[in-house]
Amino acid sequence: NPDGSLQRAAVTQSALAKERRELRDQQREALLDSIPKDLNRAWQDPRPDPGERHLAQEFRGLGEGTMETPKWKVKAYGVNPTFGKRTSMSIKEQRESLPIYKLRNELVQAIKDSQVLVVVGDTGSGKTTQMTQYLAEEGFCAGGKKIGCTQPRRVAACSVAKRVAEEFGCRLGQEVGYSIRFEDWHSADTIIKYQTDGMLLRE
Repeated sequence: NPDGSLQRAAVTQSALAKERRELRDQQREALLDSIPKDLNRAWQDPRPDPGERHLAQEFRGLGEGTMETPKWKVKAYGVNPTFGKRTSMSIKEQRESLPIYKLRNELVQAIKDSQVLVVVGDTGSGKTTQMTQYLAEEGFCAGGKKIGCTQPRRVAACSVAKRVAEEFGCRLGQEVGYSIRFEDWHSADTIIKYQTDGMLLRE
């Protein structure tokens, strides 16, 4: 019913939400406008009134992340929530704890024996991060060859490359790098490169 009480309540709620959002945006913009623009100087005001001198660094970051965490989220997750599994294992131990590690030799042999190999495994089993390293360790990059691994999203290519570089023991962009649109993070020394599907097709 377009004229019913539920419809009127929904319209009123939408108007209130919009009004609160606009008010919050105005407050944030007013705060940002009050912040000095040039924060590279050591002092904001060279000749301030007594007690009014401020370091520019006091203003840095002001206005960022001004949204408050909802009370229900603080109650559910705590004040400083952490996500993901925390571990005290070394990187070597973490690699060896992955399911794919038990099949390392069989995988390498299967790759040597086959032109095309389809590997199916659960999420987190180590397909993306470990197989490329196994191939590099077995000398598949000899003669200037490179190992390419495609990712469906830009963020995935970046984050996986950072993790593999950490495991490989090099800086990102050296032996391990990535290539996404508008951003190339690799060099002549790169042997493992993560990239989006589009970048592989472009190459």
